[in-house]
Amino acid sequence: MQNSSKTKIHSSYFYFLLGFIFLFFFNGRWILPIAAFIAPIFLIRFLRFHKPIKGLLFLVIAGLVSNIFIWKDMIPISGLFYYILMLMMSIFTSLTFIIDRIYSERLKGIVSTFVFPSVYVIMEFITVSTNPSGSYGMLAHTQSSLPFLQLISITGIWGVTFVILWTASVINWLWDNAFNKHVLRQSLWVYAVPVLIILLYGQIRLAQQTTEGTVRIASIHIPIDEQWHIYSDYPDSINEQLNRSFLDNCHIAALSRAKLVFGAEGIINVNSDEEGEYIERAKAIAIQDSIYIGLPMLVYPINTSQAPPMNKITWISPEGEILFTYCKAKPTPGEGSYGDGIIRYFDSPYGRIGSAICFDMDFPSFIHQVHSMHIDIMTVPGNDCKEISPYHTYVASFRAIEQGFHLVRAASWGLSASFTNKGQVLSSQNYYASNDAILYSDVPMKGQSTVYSVVGDIFAWLCILFFISISIFVLISANRKRIKKCQQCKIQ
Repeated sequence: MQNSSKTKIHSSYFYFLLGFIFLFFFNGRWILPIAAFIAPIFLIRFLRFHKPIKGLLFLVIAGLVSNIFIWKDMIPISGLFYYILMLMMSIFTSLTFIIDRIYSERLKGIVSTFVFPSVYVIMEFITVSTNPSGSYGMLAHTQSSLPFLQLISITGIWGVTFVILWTASVINWLWDNAFNKHVLRQSLWVYAVPVLIILLYGQIRLAQQTTEGTVRIASIHIPIDEQWHIYSDYPDSINEQLNRSFLDNCHIAALSRAKLVFGAEGIINVNSDEEGEYIERAKAIAIQDSIYIGLPMLVYPINTSQAPPMNKITWISPEGEILFTYCKAKPTPGEGSYGDGIIRYFDSPYGRIGSAICFDMDFPSFIHQVHSMHIDIMTVPGNDCKEISPYHTYVASFRAIEQGFHLVRAASWGLSASFTNKGQVLSSQNYYASNDAILYSDVPMKGQSTVYSVVGDIFAWLCILFFISISIFVLISANRKRIKKCQQCKIQ
């Protein structure tokens, strides 16, 4: 028996090694969707044979080492603080595994498999609610299977995270019970059937065809040979050339039957005393070509060089009227604070059109406000870098599935793309692989309400409720055992 126990402990280090290897593809720069399912299986297995403190130490080290590599340049932080952040991320994630390790000893039956995914969802929910980076880096964003991702329209990203980690938990529960027929039968009905229903729902939702017409939307990008960055300090002559190029491309897009035209984040750079004049020039183009024009601008204050530029988009109607001006509400950490946090929209013959800017789309709770606005199409100027592309554009597409709007995201230095409200790609253009200045997208004109847009984060709250309830049950059971043991001692 002792030899058998030692063999299992030795084997556990092999499980740890497998889990550690898959952590490098679990998230971040080398994402493999299947790795998000596999890594937790072996890490949980490893923990089954070790005390929680020892297991926590191993997991924290494994998480720290992998995090340092997979998030390099994808998180805009350097120096000592980067390594501290990677350590904190590893600790928080490792604690979810340790909680599962402790509860698995105290709970019997398939109900124990709900602990790990619930705790992980809670950890991510707290992170998204408090983290200045929003949902960036959350586990659901590692997945690309559209039938599976339709679950987001009901539960938000929390349901996807839950299923990924529930899979690992169920496999370990089966493993603990030597895959006997009874537990296999239980897992079939409790796990396999619900997952099959989720995938079937996804396939049916994707198969539904929209009966509405489409509108051609043109998004304008920085040409590949214009090697500049939106926060670079270029001479006014260069900025004027680029600003003029944007309006020229608006006219070209109109000739190609585009009805709405906008650009990548900060594609227009003007001083505050020049903003009005530039808007008048854009109005003339809008009237001349009978198009809607969205002007993504960085407006620099002329009285101080220390204040950050205003990052905003102004929409102009075919009649030359200003429809709204929206300022970026969720600046990238370090950018400063801009807007009032209220998304703007306008009604058009092509549906209700709204806008957010780049990083705004990383915050599910912020974008959730569009439900009450009944927005059909979101136009999103963005600015990425090679390290976070195409990841960041696909993060934005999750908001479209959640809320039921169609999405066009124009990204300088990244992947520009348009998506249906089911996450299907309509068109795309890689900044690093194309010389085209304009991306055309024929976008459905009518959005669709979703369950998630109505109920919000209720799934995450159900996970919280479950964990609190099961914790109370575990504490009561442990207390009863302690009392019973004390009574037996007294009798003896």
